[in-house]
Amino acid sequence: MTLTSPPPDSSEAPEAPTNRPPSMHRARNWMRRPYARSIMILTVVIGFILLPLCWLIVAAMNQSGAPASPIMEDIETTVFVFTLVSIPITAFVFAVLVYSLLGWKHVSGDEVPADDSPAIRTNTVGVLIWTVASSLLAMFLVVWGLMELASITANSYGTVSADEQPGGEKALIVNVTGQQWVWTFEYPQHDGLTSDILYLPKDRAVYFNVTSKDVLHNFWAVELGVKIDANPGAITQTGVTPNKAGTFNVRCAELCGLHHAYMQTKIQVLEPTAFDSWVRESGGGRTS
Repeated sequence: MTLTSPPPDSSEAPEAPTNRPPSMHRARNWMRRPYARSIMILTVVIGFILLPLCWLIVAAMNQSGAPASPIMEDIETTVFVFTLVSIPITAFVFAVLVYSLLGWKHVSGDEVPADDSPAIRTNTVGVLIWTVASSLLAMFLVVWGLMELASITANSYGTVSADEQPGGEKALIVNVTGQQWVWTFEYPQHDGLTSDILYLPKDRAVYFNVTSKDVLHNFWAVELGVKIDANPGAITQTGVTPNKAGTFNVRCAELCGLHHAYMQTKIQVLEPTAFDSWVRESGGGRTS
């Protein structure tokens, strides 16, 4: 009588052999390929070429004048940082594009190319690097954006009333009215003095009450970083503290009709004593 052993339990059978190399081996193997090295080199070169964009964009923003308030300084810093952070990604995309146009343009023939580049979704290392890197970048942008938004909101006083502004001095209130196609500025604390040029004191909080007499406009004090809708029949409020004396620009940033492009005027930020003198000379009565 011949004894035979029972067949092995399938759950305890050894795993079928596989020829798939580990992820790190495939990553190193990919980096050894000529096109991978070329793309990495192109990424570095293009990144250095794009680097001056950080300063060029800021310089373009300052064509009409440098920042004249903490709000505009925050906006300029954010634009600079976001441009800097985006350069490596932009450089990589352009490197792949350039190499695709130049490096592979001579590939020809009737045969289908060999599939020697497996999909990245099967490479654990590649997936982890891409996921972690993109998540960290997104987290950085979100956190930076929220912090800057909080700072800008604080500097524009949010919903704080004009009587409760930061600092020891009472805020200057300016009623801003837009209509096709001019801006009018009223100073209720100075006997209702009005002007078609926005005069402001340096280093004093200013509170704007913005409205419109006809259609939708947008009050944009460019170098002060103030930009808010002027709605007919409603008042929108914002604030700023000018920290630089000089001449700046007000524009309308909402298409409002035929002469929208000409709906602009000047801002004169004056030293406090010079502002008080302008008020008196313009018949504004007392200063406050």
